[in-house]
Amino acid sequence: MNNEQYFLITSLSYQLKAAQKELSSFRTGEAYVRLRADYENIIRGLNTEMKKLRKERDDLSFSRKTITRQWMDVLGDVQKEHEKEIKKLKKTIAELLDIVASLKNRNAELDEKRKKALKDYYETGEKLEEAQGLIVKLTAQVNHDYENSSLPSSKCIDRKKITNNRERSGKKPGAQPGHPHHPRRRLAPDKVEEIPAEERLEKEPRYVPTGDVVSRQVIGIAVVPVVTEYRTAQFRDKKKGRNIHAAFPDGVTDDVNYDETMKAFLFLLNSRCNVSMEKTAQFVSNITNGVLSPSVGMISGLCREFSLKSRAEQDRLFQALLDAPVMHVDGTAARVNGDNHNVVVCSNGKATMYFARESKGHAAIKETPAETFGGILIHDHEACFYGYGSDHQECMVHIARYLKDSIANEKDLTWNKQMLALIQEMIHANNTAGEEGISEEMIAGFEERYDAIVKTATEEYEAVPPSDYYRDGYKLYRRMKKYKHNHLLFLSEPLVTPDNNLCERKARILKGKINQAVSLRSFEHLTYFCECLGVLDHFATEDPDNLYEYVKEVFQREKTVRLKSEKEESSDTVLMVQMAG
Repeated sequence: MNNEQYFLITSLSYQLKAAQKELSSFRTGEAYVRLRADYENIIRGLNTEMKKLRKERDDLSFSRKTITRQWMDVLGDVQKEHEKEIKKLKKTIAELLDIVASLKNRNAELDEKRKKALKDYYETGEKLEEAQGLIVKLTAQVNHDYENSSLPSSKCIDRKKITNNRERSGKKPGAQPGHPHHPRRRLAPDKVEEIPAEERLEKEPRYVPTGDVVSRQVIGIAVVPVVTEYRTAQFRDKKKGRNIHAAFPDGVTDDVNYDETMKAFLFLLNSRCNVSMEKTAQFVSNITNGVLSPSVGMISGLCREFSLKSRAEQDRLFQALLDAPVMHVDGTAARVNGDNHNVVVCSNGKATMYFARESKGHAAIKETPAETFGGILIHDHEACFYGYGSDHQECMVHIARYLKDSIANEKDLTWNKQMLALIQEMIHANNTAGEEGISEEMIAGFEERYDAIVKTATEEYEAVPPSDYYRDGYKLYRRMKKYKHNHLLFLSEPLVTPDNNLCERKARILKGKINQAVSLRSFEHLTYFCECLGVLDHFATEDPDNLYEYVKEVFQREKTVRLKSEKEESSDTVLMVQMAG
């Protein structure tokens, strides 16, 4: 047996002895007595504890009731105060509700006022914007003059003096020292007056006659009627019972007739020198001391007679315009008896013709050289002209004027200033170029700059759209973008000029005449007058020193009149009827 087993048996034996002893005590009843005594001690302790707890409970219950009563009193006071506060708050809420209702009404009134004020604000802003736009429009109209629009300088009020850019030479006006003398032409004298020598020159021996005569002429003019009277015997025809005589020369139809010298003088004074018919008649009467008094009706009829007798010149001018490679064309207004009509001007420098038309457009082009012209037309952007000719050149002088107008009214933009500078540079290059014209490299450079400026204009108008009251600059940009070729054609065509000033000058003759001396009463008179202007311009261009002789020769011709019936107009047949007198 080992130690562990020994200790285990010993422990178990002790436990067995204890259990036997305890069992013996239960058998004898001692354990029960001891347990009961212990139980009673425990019960007594618990009863004592219970009494103590009951007392504490009773004490606590009394205290709780007191506290509860006190709390109830406090709660009642608080309730009363709360009710008072509630009443006060209800009163305040009622007052606040009244204030809120009043504020709502006030807010509604203010909202209505705000809406009305906002409406007035927007209406005022809109009116202000319209007024500002109208100011821009009216300012642009007021600022229109001969430098930035097609308005002639004569129509401009308080126009500034056109500056002379030539440098002053410091020389006095007139003949210059060292230049050949150009004396007045001497004429054969009609009367000679001898001036006797002074007495001192004949008596004093220091003065010796040279044998030469010094003469000086005084030339004047005298208008003296030269009257040729034709006479012939008159006979009585007994068979027919009437008087007969020999035929008078052609043109001698009235008792008193005017020959070609008188007609040419009156016609040029009225149609070329822009003297009214009344003043023309009065002038002739004054310089002849009342011997000659031509009537206004007779002077008015000279235009028709000259037109009918100069058909050959008109046909040659028409053909000369058709044969030219380049032709200028323009239209101008003419008032006839208070109504507006149109005059088409065609010119190539050497030949110029005026065509009276009832209206503008394609109807005005009909039966003019422009209708069948096969060359290049130079004009001022008349849309209907683009339907004729092989190519077209825009007048760059007009473009420069419109750009100046855009610069004055669109100050924030830059494209208009750049384009104006480019146009001036191109025109200068064209004017200074020789017969070979502008080089292709320079033309390519101009075209590239032109495109760049148009692109700049596109960007500027996209950033700031044009105003509804001033769109001239925007329209000009669109026009220059679309018609680039027609603005730059003069660079590559040496025969093409960059402007239409030729037609402008020719049209100014008509405008000056109508504004100064002519009161047209019929469209037929305007037609004859335009035909006469073309022939007169031709004579003045070819040989200005003999203009009077040319006009006199026309009036010497046999008169012919073109008559067209309604049937003949459809077939374009012309009946030439010889007129006597």
